[in-house]
Amino acid sequence: MSDFQLIDPDDLARRIAEADAGEKWMLLEAHFSSIDHPLDSDQPTPDHIPGAIQVHPSYLESGTNQAKYYPNYEHPSDGNLLPAPELGLALNRLGITPNTLVVVYGTEPDGTMAAARLAWGLMVAGVGTVRLLDGGIDAWLAYGGDSVPVIATALEISRCSGNLYDEQPPWRPRLEYLATTAEVLEACRNTHRTSSKLVDVRKPGEWDGTLKHYYSFFSKAGHIPNAILQGDWDNLLDMKTHRLQPTLESVALRWREQGIIDAGVTDGSTTLIFYCGTGWRSSISFLVAQLLGLRAKNYDDGFYGWSWNDENEIVLGKVP
Repeated sequence: MSDFQLIDPDDLARRIAEADAGEKWMLLEAHFSSIDHPLDSDQPTPDHIPGAIQVHPSYLESGTNQAKYYPNYEHPSDGNLLPAPELGLALNRLGITPNTLVVVYGTEPDGTMAAARLAWGLMVAGVGTVRLLDGGIDAWLAYGGDSVPVIATALEISRCSGNLYDEQPPWRPRLEYLATTAEVLEACRNTHRTSSKLVDVRKPGEWDGTLKHYYSFFSKAGHIPNAILQGDWDNLLDMKTHRLQPTLESVALRWREQGIIDAGVTDGSTTLIFYCGTGWRSSISFLVAQLLGLRAKNYDDGFYGWSWNDENEIVLGKVP
């Protein structure tokens, strides 16, 4: 099982100060901006933590092929993690191995989502120890941490490294964190929700079918049968500080009230399967579940992949 935890700026500062102790670790900055993002297209972030590598979450989906980066998806597979061998190689080329401790932080208004997507992808790939800087760059700057105006990017490093990191310890993907469509189909039929529960991490309009154009690359709406609406990702964290830790207790309480957490989920006999549109927002709920000690998976295909197949049922209806 992967070791995932939140860290605060003091923890990160201590790790940076002790960087010469010999422990192999890396710092990744999750950053993206796009045509449907609140930021201007390709707007840079002005502050970076020294020594970090900037990674667009789509690097784990398409490597260096920027033509397929979000939101330039033409097929659900464009938004899915790379197949295991390719994913491991993409990480190797950044200097990351299964034994590397990786710290991830976000930078922009949606930085927690981007960082969560990276963290989940690293865990699925088989990175054994992953940390998320709670609050991202804002927490670091408020702490008084140093920053630099320039940062190396995953694209630059990957293109320059060639096959330098091809020969590394073998990757053992953690597929227990990745829900398949077959598992989602089974959850649809499991009306008593005993072995698994589907949890929808989207806006109410996406759920009930009224918001059909949330994404630029597909326009279907509604929800997967037998799913529970958790709501959009902004109710999973403190939106003022972009931190997860302050809201964990209230999220757990709400999940109990919504029927997401019950005795089976608590004792581990029931697995939570989270989904959103393309698997990014639901990465946050996956990490929250991990922090709460619950068994969880992220459905990478999301509603995009589910609705792509006309044989899969889509439910419209009133928001609960």
